[in-house]
Amino acid sequence: MEYIVEVKNLKKSYENGKIKALNGIDLKIEKGDFVAIIGQSGSGKSTLLNMLGALDVADEGTIIVDGYDLINDKNLDKFRSKELGFIFQLHNLIPNLSVLENVEIPMFETKLSGKERTERATELLTLVGLKDKLQIKPTKLSGGERQRVAIARALANNPSIILADEPTGALDSKTSSEVLDLLMDLHKNQNVTLIMVTHDLNVAKLANRQIEVLDGKIISQ
Repeated sequence: MEYIVEVKNLKKSYENGKIKALNGIDLKIEKGDFVAIIGQSGSGKSTLLNMLGALDVADEGTIIVDGYDLINDKNLDKFRSKELGFIFQLHNLIPNLSVLENVEIPMFETKLSGKERTERATELLTLVGLKDKLQIKPTKLSGGERQRVAIARALANNPSIILADEPTGALDSKTSSEVLDLLMDLHKNQNVTLIMVTHDLNVAKLANRQIEVLDGKIISQ
């Protein structure tokens, strides 16, 4: 059994220890799995996701993701740019760049030429159904289309793991279904490990495994 994520006794607090966001998390996730992290607002689920993405620093514990020690490794630029794709609830696209340019951004960390970056971005945008919107600015797209661009951007460098923080939270039910179908297809057909934070139990049921967090601890999985 090959684990892509191994977390042990993970702790994180804010405001000088007054707020215990994570209080001793132990977690293992297999390579190629689809995991939903659920819990109430303030339970610690998004903090956990940010830790797995090296977007925040732990107070204590161990985090190994795809062979990278996120606590002790000092240079995690390669991990963030090559191994990881992150999808946020509010997509975080750059409004004054075209859809194509937004997807090319992560590839500037690679050795790809300009032509290769453009070809890769075009291929990904075709994959998510936006082949005819390459030169359009994100502000001209619907919410669902913007999230599709965000998914294409997350896939830019062929990551082994995708972290999605409420990726359908700002979408209507029909668009949510379309985005979820796309993510599930990517997980199934490209063997990407998908870890998704969601408050929607109907979304969580689509995952192979659900992990429930409460008061900074895993209470069921």
